[in-house]
Amino acid sequence: MIKLLLRKINALINTFFWKRFHSSTNKSIIINSIPKSGTHLADQFFKNIEEVKDFSFFIAHTPTRPHVLRSEKKILELISKIKPGEIARGHFHYSKKIENILKEKEILMIFIYRDPRDVIVSEANYLYDMNKFHSLHKYFSNKHNLKDRIKLSILGINLNTIHYKNVGERLKPFLGWKLNKIKNVLPMRFEDMKNNQNGSIDHLYLFLKRNNFFQRDISKSKFTKKVEASIDPTKSHTFRKGSSGNWKEKFDPELMSIFKENEGGITDLMGY
Repeated sequence: MIKLLLRKINALINTFFWKRFHSSTNKSIIINSIPKSGTHLADQFFKNIEEVKDFSFFIAHTPTRPHVLRSEKKILELISKIKPGEIARGHFHYSKKIENILKEKEILMIFIYRDPRDVIVSEANYLYDMNKFHSLHKYFSNKHNLKDRIKLSILGINLNTIHYKNVGERLKPFLGWKLNKIKNVLPMRFEDMKNNQNGSIDHLYLFLKRNNFFQRDISKSKFTKKVEASIDPTKSHTFRKGSSGNWKEKFDPELMSIFKENEGGITDLMGY
């Protein structure tokens, strides 16, 4: 709890103080993801990349507290605060207006997605005991049985005071970042970042090169060495197990049936 609070304080200092003095002509990058899909693992790919500066800026359509849906106008306002040469993170939905502002500001996006069934399991654990500051923690904290937590994560919470729809309605608004072919957006699978690290680094390098991100020439081998030296999933403060296909051990026939009734086709749309 203390470590989480200190991280939040440090993020506020970075965002509202140090960022004011930053000046750069480099392109910005935002790592946008479906929650519990590997934001912090993707972030590690950039730890040794000097072209961008990290000010802990985070943009979410449904922030940790209060967990209510922000308007598109608010998301556009927050994106407009990203400075040249900054790396930011987020969990925000697709819209044409948001796509356009990213293009106007020449912001490159890495969009991270993951098997929605593994997202469900990860979220059920994270909201139960890993983030007690989260508005949703109180709804998960009294469900000591993992199956009950998974069921809650699939079905969502039907309250006007909180935005937590069923899994299909929660995830579908993100999918435009994957399904639309957008020049300045690179969709990356969590499973590939974790299990095919070299291939993921190659795709990232080619994407950055194609979008004129590097102001100084850098070879693929040098870029690969820099990225490999910075990747350690266990250093993420949200890391628990980070496995792929873990849902197969947790979903019984009842949970599988409930999931299919509520996923709204997202599993196929995401390629799983």
